[in-house]
Amino acid sequence: MVYDRLTWVGFLITALGWTLLLAAPQVIELIANLTGKQGNYLNMPTIAECSILTGLGIAIVGALRTGFGVLKKFFEAVLDRTGKSRTNPSGSAGPQKKLVVERGRVKDRPYVLYLDGSVEVETMLGRRIFSSLSEAQEFIA
Repeated sequence: MVYDRLTWVGFLITALGWTLLLAAPQVIELIANLTGKQGNYLNMPTIAECSILTGLGIAIVGALRTGFGVLKKFFEAVLDRTGKSRTNPSGSAGPQKKLVVERGRVKDRPYVLYLDGSVEVETMLGRRIFSSLSEAQEFIA
């Protein structure tokens, strides 16, 4: 799975928080030695817990952003493909003039079978044209 940069930053902050939580006594002692003051004024476990939760939150936001971006691209591709299949060979938009052979239902969805073998079915994403009735049945199933 490909992660967004924001997700990796969240993972990094979470790892830093866990490191701080596990090494809190040593960090407090190090601060006391470097500054010459007691390190008791820093509540390291609380800072570490907040870092862990913040990092996880940032990672989740990054993963959601990536996921919704992929979902958006998918629906744009489906709508683009549907739009292309509705254009005439001359390139002008609008329904093609085809001879209707049969009308019926596939899994409670109305369909129209044309003389060239193509099938137009009403899907959840709108009307869609398939090259055959079996392809339409596979898509709906």
